[in-house]
Amino acid sequence: MKKFSIAAASAVLSLMVMSCGAPKQMATAPASSNSPFGETFEAPCQEYDTEEYFTATGIASGSQNRIGAVHSMALSNAQSIVRQKMQHAYKGAIDDYSNAIGTNAGTDIQEKMERAGTQVIDRIINDTDENCVKYSSVDARGNVSCYVGIRISKEVVAASIADYVSDDEELKVRFNEFDFRKRMEENFKKFKE
Repeated sequence: MKKFSIAAASAVLSLMVMSCGAPKQMATAPASSNSPFGETFEAPCQEYDTEEYFTATGIASGSQNRIGAVHSMALSNAQSIVRQKMQHAYKGAIDDYSNAIGTNAGTDIQEKMERAGTQVIDRIINDTDENCVKYSSVDARGNVSCYVGIRISKEVVAASIADYVSDDEELKVRFNEFDFRKRMEENFKKFKE
């Protein structure tokens, strides 16, 4: 009985020693993966939306001789992604607000609120600060890839839009600023990728 215990313990110990010295393999999608994208990776500067922030990672590639233009394109790409998220979340907030107050003013008020929000969103997007910038190494063709991560506060967006809308005389008629701010902040927090 003791011989079996010692033999089993020896086999387990040998297996453990062999596995510790074995090279570790990176986790990648198997060749027969069901993913339509094949092997995938996470981009440098990758961030995900949270309750506090809209985020995006912009990616652009081009000649190493035009690295400034490549950087600019990556930033524009990130800004475009965040703009779409913000507009989608804002549209949802307006719909939620309109349903809650039961507006009978027709679509004019809703369209005006959408336009006002779009103007504020565009202004915020144009003032975007980069949170992260990384470049790939130069490839065989002399090209580089640039990755730009941006992050925009949902609270700042909601407050800026509410301030803009509350200053508009026509919109003040059926506008409860406190309720609108509250609903917009709640809707923005719920929005995630």
